[in-house]
Amino acid sequence: MNSNGLLLGIDIGTQGAKVLVMDVNGEIQATGHHSYEFEVRQKGWAEQHPLQWWNGVVSALRKLWEKGIDPKNIRAIGVSGQMHSLVLLDKDKKELGTSILWNDVRTEEECLEIEQLVGKSNFFNITRNSVLPGFTAPKLQWIKKHEPSRYANIHHLMQPKDYIVFKLSEALSSDVSDASGTLWFDTAKRTWSKEIIDALEIPFEWLNEVHESQTVVGSVSGEAANVTGLIPGIPVVAGAGDNAAAALGNGIYEQGKGIVSVGTSGTVFAPLKSVPKLDGDDLSTLHLFCHCLPNTWHAMGVTLSAGMSLNWYKNTFSNLSYDELLSNVDNISAGAEGLIYLPYLNGERTPHNDASARGVFFGMNYQHTKDHFTRAVLEGVSFSLKDCLELIKRLNINIETLYVTGGAAKSPVWRTILSEIFNQPLVAFEEREGPAFGAALLAGLGIGVWNGPECFPAVFDNSQTTSINLANVNAYKEIYKIYKELYDQLKPVYKKINTN
Repeated sequence: MNSNGLLLGIDIGTQGAKVLVMDVNGEIQATGHHSYEFEVRQKGWAEQHPLQWWNGVVSALRKLWEKGIDPKNIRAIGVSGQMHSLVLLDKDKKELGTSILWNDVRTEEECLEIEQLVGKSNFFNITRNSVLPGFTAPKLQWIKKHEPSRYANIHHLMQPKDYIVFKLSEALSSDVSDASGTLWFDTAKRTWSKEIIDALEIPFEWLNEVHESQTVVGSVSGEAANVTGLIPGIPVVAGAGDNAAAALGNGIYEQGKGIVSVGTSGTVFAPLKSVPKLDGDDLSTLHLFCHCLPNTWHAMGVTLSAGMSLNWYKNTFSNLSYDELLSNVDNISAGAEGLIYLPYLNGERTPHNDASARGVFFGMNYQHTKDHFTRAVLEGVSFSLKDCLELIKRLNINIETLYVTGGAAKSPVWRTILSEIFNQPLVAFEEREGPAFGAALLAGLGIGVWNGPECFPAVFDNSQTTSINLANVNAYKEIYKIYKELYDQLKPVYKKINTN
């Protein structure tokens, strides 16, 4: 690749499509973004049409060209995207309705059915994951039961980033990181599980061929070039799920490092060189997936409404920008003077696996102001991420250095709150772009710009570490106990609310 060559990374988020181009030195040359929403037709549902993502990519790419990026300089493309969301195509490779998203929790019954069909312990041993409503497999079972006419027309199953790879290149592919989150996958063997697929009576030909994430699977088609402005023939790699790509984009691929990511959802992510056995139902909501590099895996906990909590709060109760909303939070003491927020707006995954759970503000009094509520939202999401971290620690996974990316990384006050609740300094990179950056790195690996991640340019050195106030750490330890007790006390109430 010549010195003018650029690598394009695309990320399909829940709230928007992001694109960036970087040079071979890891320097970002330009970015583009296009926002969109998801549809909630019923309580607990979340859907998007795949064309929203494709149109978002086209719009975001147009912004790159407007900024002076010459598409002739792009040498390879990588794509990342929201995991678990189910994309269906018919025999003509046309979209079969909307995609049921990762944060949709309608499939509790289907989860139980899958466990019965495969055998709960057998299923867990193959996938190294529990059957949870957010994953892909129960979504397909739901469609089979409730929308048989749509099910009858299925010819292809895929995830959002696979759909974008297809729209770019006409290649039908998947990668090991995204496939890990479908529940049709043997995580240790890094291949589709024919045993599970047969037990669920899914035609094997519906599934795309699965690759390591950096594998070149196709090239930009003439049709895609006409729509996007890209040049035909640009190599496209298989890509990765957003969390794996975000980790790679922040240099998190070696055991001993971890990363906290706050996007629409929130995750705590720790790379592994082997797949550990999980013992005990209390660890069953911890995910073990393939990382986006060969012979590497990762443990991950997920909270469903992280950045989405702040987004919901801002749009519902304030006309302020995010910067304005957070401007006075630092003046509110740790614990928001007794105000606690449970961020379960649409159920919760780690550690509760509770589709009935709902958001709560607890402890309100006359003295509480908007800034108290805002701080409580940041703290509540941080407590839910601490739940994830605590499960990872119980696997005896040592995280010597913990990084942060996403919305929290851009907010000094949120970084500090997270650090004090975790009782661990967090390292944040300046101007880090997360999944899209990781996708661009995978594109470079795919065409041989680098032989491996150890050859990446020195783009992970520009960072800052949060400081910790010990008094706040001690205060948060006590508040965290109350936070956990609140869920325990409310769990039976949630069930009553959602059955009435």
